Amino acid sequence: LAIKGRGSFRNGEKIMSTDSEGQEKTLANSIVCFEFGYARSEEGVDNMVNAVRRILKHGCRSTRTFGSGVLDICYVASGRLDVVYTGMAEEGWKPWDYCAAMVIAEEAGCVIRSLKGDDFDDENGGKLVPGNTFDIYSSSMICGVNSNVVEQCRKVVLDL
Repeated sequence: LAIKGRGSFRNGEKIMSTDSEGQEKTLANSIVCFEFGYARSEEGVDNMVNAVRRILKHGCRSTRTFGSGVLDICYVASGRLDVVYTGMAEEGWKPWDYCAAMVIAEEAGCVIRSLKGDDFDDENGGKLVPGNTFDIYSSSMICGVNSNVVEQCRKVVLDL
């Protein structure tokens, strides 16, 4: 449950997306979740598989895939995952996958943006553009525990 401006809760307990070890979360020490979409073209499959290959070669703590966009985002919000992305080929998730989960994530302190959209200033090192909000109709998404891990993961996944 989440209420904008009031926080996110699970079983009556407030949840916050924080690193239990107290260190700055980076891609190298993150659990990365990804979802392979429905793309089956040669190019689509290559895009999805190569993104995971780049993540693994860069280094991360572990990878996961669960098959539920809402669950993935809520797991980031509750600290079970550190970053999740989708939309490397053809389409991301549907608006109903994002709606409630986005509020839960943001209220828990997470960052959620379009993976391929104009939420990042690629001419300035790929930093998040301040003030932008996620568009639930976006064809891609990245959600992480902080802007640092979101920016790092995006650069690696998109090979920037």
